[in-house]
Amino acid sequence: MKFTINPEKCTSCGICAEECPAEAISRKDESSLYTIYQPFCIRCSHCGIICPADAVICDAGDFSPWEPPEINQQDLLSFLQGKRSIRHYSEKPVSRDVLETLLFTGSVTSTASNRQEWEAVVVTGEKVRELSRDVMTFYQGIYKMARNPLFRFILAFTEAKRYVRNPGTFRKFRRFIERFEEGGDPVFFNAPAAVVLHAHKRHKQWGLTDCVLAGAAMMYGAQSFGLGSCMIGFAQVVLNFKSGLREKYGIGKKNTVHSVFTLGYSSRPYRKLPKRKPIPAQFIE
Repeated sequence: MKFTINPEKCTSCGICAEECPAEAISRKDESSLYTIYQPFCIRCSHCGIICPADAVICDAGDFSPWEPPEINQQDLLSFLQGKRSIRHYSEKPVSRDVLETLLFTGSVTSTASNRQEWEAVVVTGEKVRELSRDVMTFYQGIYKMARNPLFRFILAFTEAKRYVRNPGTFRKFRRFIERFEEGGDPVFFNAPAAVVLHAHKRHKQWGLTDCVLAGAAMMYGAQSFGLGSCMIGFAQVVLNFKSGLREKYGIGKKNTVHSVFTLGYSSRPYRKLPKRKPIPAQFIE
């Protein structure tokens, strides 16, 4: 997108320059009009949505009018608390229109320096089952190797140490594999849709920040459609480990997956709010 200032409408009030977080808006002297220095502009839209004279032009279209909606704080808190990680889905598919709306919901969230460093892959139907099998094939191989005492000793010095050092955790992982071999889907829980958010490795932490923010917005947006969701760390780990698998699902070899989550209609109703521990906090005044 490109933002410019219409000299015929600009009143030189200077609000846009004060609002611009990138300091991309300035004027030569007191008698000049304001202009936007394009190399500094981060396309955040602040100038356009704050201008009282409608002088800012965006080549992507006009700015939509907006008034802060009245939201009851208790209703909002209840909505946020009611977000559950769903692991039992009905067979009802998620429509393409809803999925596209959720992608748009993710795109309007805040991002690091407004970089919007994200890409998405939306997997639906049988392709979710295929992705699940691909992920579980990887873990099957890990499990077979982990049964070897020497390999388990080596794993004890990696991120997998919590699985091999704790007998209870290792038994849980074994059951995880058995559920798959018995025909279950312990990764995506037979969800009708899954979303993979990723960004190029060169974006480093900004890609991570942007994908996590977009994913959270999409999952809360899904709740407004009566949909459930669940973060799938097992799939994220495998996709980042196997570049060939990323490529199979349209993710560049040089991209990092930062968020994977399911979408679908829960087959079980939830009737009460969960308990959560408060965030440990310090107030420094």
